[in-house]
Amino acid sequence: MAIYLSRQAGLEVRLWCFLEAEAKAIRETGFAPNLPQFSTQGKVIPFTDPVQALAGVDLVVISTPVPFLRNLLQTLPPLPPGCVVLSINKGIEREQLQTVPEILAEYLPQHPLAHLGGPCFPEGLLSEVSPAAETLACTDLELGRALQHLFAGPGFRVYLSNQLRGVALLGALKNIYAILAGIGDGQGMTEEALAVLITRALAEMRRFCEKLEIPLETLYGLSGLGDLVLTCYSPGSSHNKNLGRRLGQGETIENILGSMSGQIAEGYYTTKAAWELAQKLGLEMPLCKAAYGLLYEGHSIQEALGALMDRPLKQED
Repeated sequence: MAIYLSRQAGLEVRLWCFLEAEAKAIRETGFAPNLPQFSTQGKVIPFTDPVQALAGVDLVVISTPVPFLRNLLQTLPPLPPGCVVLSINKGIEREQLQTVPEILAEYLPQHPLAHLGGPCFPEGLLSEVSPAAETLACTDLELGRALQHLFAGPGFRVYLSNQLRGVALLGALKNIYAILAGIGDGQGMTEEALAVLITRALAEMRRFCEKLEIPLETLYGLSGLGDLVLTCYSPGSSHNKNLGRRLGQGETIENILGSMSGQIAEGYYTTKAAWELAQKLGLEMPLCKAAYGLLYEGHSIQEALGALMDRPLKQED
């Protein structure tokens, strides 16, 4: 996102790097270690000191993985008055069962919030030949329109929504089903299985929306259906699907998590939070339950699949 914003005219973009090695690599080579195919062209200024990085800024983009978000916010220096905080990370906190904007509101109540979500990996956002689009959610529609125009570009279309919680929640939930899609891929299952998974995943996400009064337009938009389709069909860009694929090929979850080389599969953490939240809300979530059993209770793939297929027959919903 820093590289993309640096391409927008008139913006000074700073990147707060946790590791000095990453900041040094960007300064010396112009390339970020995690995106070596895209040059910053010297327009992204890396910092390891958050006080320097945040001095006088108008907008902060938060991309920290949810398991580490509270630790970040607890040590975050005071932001300039009126600074807008926009999140692009996707997950549900396991302890408090909160979405990213809800966590941010707890620590930054005086700052306006927004969330950007939808079917777009970094490579797609930075592509010069392929278009992409996402949804920007903000409860202040005037601010939302300003952010919409700020982020939109020739190859990136931005749609506006006032459903801050809904866009963030749906972006988190789809990662659960991406893991299951990866398991099916690793097991060599057919395309029919993936089509069934996406359709029934959408039904589970709809139950969340109905219970939490999130409009169905949000579910069937880019941050819901769009992101679900992309991450479930992704051949290699989704960390969550890659985790599932390795699980489907026989690796243990412990080995997979221990060998991801700094990458985070948010769906692993979201599965636990979503399953607990579903139980709290009284929602039927058989796919989420199956994912929880596979990731946290040591169930075999055959056990999980059998439990799904042997459920009592019902009318489609």
